[in-house]
Amino acid sequence: MTIRSHILAATLLLASPLAADAQTRLLDADTHDQVPTRLQAMTGARAAAASLERAPLAMSWALAVDAPLDARPQVHVAESREYWIDASAGELQGGLVLTTTANGALVRLSPHRGDAAMAIAPADITVRANARTFAGKDAIEQVADADELAAAGMDVPGGTLVFRLADAVGAGRIELVVARARGAFLVHVFEPASPVVLELGAERDGTLAGQAIRFHARLPAGGTIDQLAGSVRAPGGDVIDVAFTREADGRFVASVTPDAALAGTPGLWELHAFGQVRHAGLEVQRDARTAFAVAVASARLDGRIERGAESGRKSGGMTVRVGIEVADASRYQLAGVLYGTGTDGRLQPVAIAHAARWIEAGSGTIELAFDAAALRSATARAPYELRDLRLVNQADMSLIERRERAAILR
Repeated sequence: MTIRSHILAATLLLASPLAADAQTRLLDADTHDQVPTRLQAMTGARAAAASLERAPLAMSWALAVDAPLDARPQVHVAESREYWIDASAGELQGGLVLTTTANGALVRLSPHRGDAAMAIAPADITVRANARTFAGKDAIEQVADADELAAAGMDVPGGTLVFRLADAVGAGRIELVVARARGAFLVHVFEPASPVVLELGAERDGTLAGQAIRFHARLPAGGTIDQLAGSVRAPGGDVIDVAFTREADGRFVASVTPDAALAGTPGLWELHAFGQVRHAGLEVQRDARTAFAVAVASARLDGRIERGAESGRKSGGMTVRVGIEVADASRYQLAGVLYGTGTDGRLQPVAIAHAARWIEAGSGTIELAFDAAALRSATARAPYELRDLRLVNQADMSLIERRERAAILR
């Protein structure tokens, strides 16, 4: 009787609509994933959360087998052929030293505080280079003032003047002379044809408050970085100094840990790197900027994943219920891409689903519903895999958690 009971129990288990393969756990996180280690208070976005829609919403659509998807976002790498310096009236009157590495550098002079009364007349500009003095069209060309720049759609401070250094000036060490300069100016030098390019990028496109994110800077086409410093500006305007260190391969690396007290304000954070570069015997300045996102981990995936009941599968659709642990009530959004096994045994895209709902502090779930029509049109079948799973707080649309590979659904 005991043996027969065990056989009967096993038979009933296999026939159950929620058999053992209907429930699973999140796969282990990859090094590229963004995963909260602890929950945090929502801070700045709490007021916005209170006014959010409470009604749940879900949608899905089919994906082409050859859809160009990437569950690991490609990080932007900024390329700089430019630099900024502050110049006093005395420096401009005596000859402000600029270093260029190619003909045709563009120079922008902007008065501090945007005082249009301090605008510089093109006729007042001369350039000294290679023991010669250049004036007029021999010194500068393609001149545009603030009004002309504004008409072209460029937002610049009042009194701004932009011009191109004439080819006769050449490249190297030059002196920009403005005999009638008044007040202080921000000077921007951009060299479109320069071979000296400072690259600045991050290891990922965003991070969580309290978690470090690394940045690297390098010169890809020769030359060396003599020194590099930097600063980070939070969306609220706070500025934090950043230290770069040189690695064995010549790159400079900085690690930034955003302060949770400064996070939660909508907008991107910005890293500004600036320093001296040596190329072909010249010392040249370079400034580079790149942006990154910082989220507050007010919620996180708790590891529970459950595939929908058998009755749902027979109708052709599929639901995937995901557990969420919440510190602060808000409307949370979940998105994921479903892959299936094709006739060749390889995984291929099938459908994408989005869902959002209000979740109070504590424990809750969000259900991704993959449309029956989308699944019926696909050639792929089980086993399925859930990829590019993303958890977003709609109070500030911040990305809290991202998993490149989330779960295997058999």
